[in-house]
Amino acid sequence: MLRIALLGTALFTVGCDAGGVDLEGWDVTITQVSRCTLTGQFSRNCDDPAVLGQTRLSARWYIERADDGVSATVTTHEGRTIPGVIFENDGSILNAEGCAADGGRCLFVRRRFESVDANANNCTTFGELMFIGTFSSDDPASLRGRFSDVAGNTEECGTPTINEVAFAVEGRRVEQPARSLEEAAR
Repeated sequence: MLRIALLGTALFTVGCDAGGVDLEGWDVTITQVSRCTLTGQFSRNCDDPAVLGQTRLSARWYIERADDGVSATVTTHEGRTIPGVIFENDGSILNAEGCAADGGRCLFVRRRFESVDANANNCTTFGELMFIGTFSSDDPASLRGRFSDVAGNTEECGTPTINEVAFAVEGRRVEQPARSLEEAAR
């Protein structure tokens, strides 16, 4: 319970004015590891992970670290901004895939949304973007973790559906966070 309270407190501070920020560019390789759809209560359909893993995307993510040393915001290659926190990877706050108490520092970012349409039988759509990763203690310029994108709707929309796509992410910090015109043209 204390772990959840600490994580909640840390996430709350993300919305506060933390002063200056340190912008980092990260070249990441993104590999889809799962894609599943749950339709209704019992129908689950997942794509073959071996097929999904055959395609890799190289992209640039940005991490803005606040002066407080805890708050951070990730901007993905799709322009999605996701607030979160950075903390020691010792298992005292979180012990999950991507941050399994094996040293270094953890990056936990999450954005949730929900929308209710009162004109359509209170149809509710929802979603969550989440990344849990680790900066290696041996090589702080490396990052690896898991990014998930969940979206769905409730039974008021018709058939309740949940779609989840998960990605393995590996990255290296780059010297210049902003791409030059020559680099962007490649």
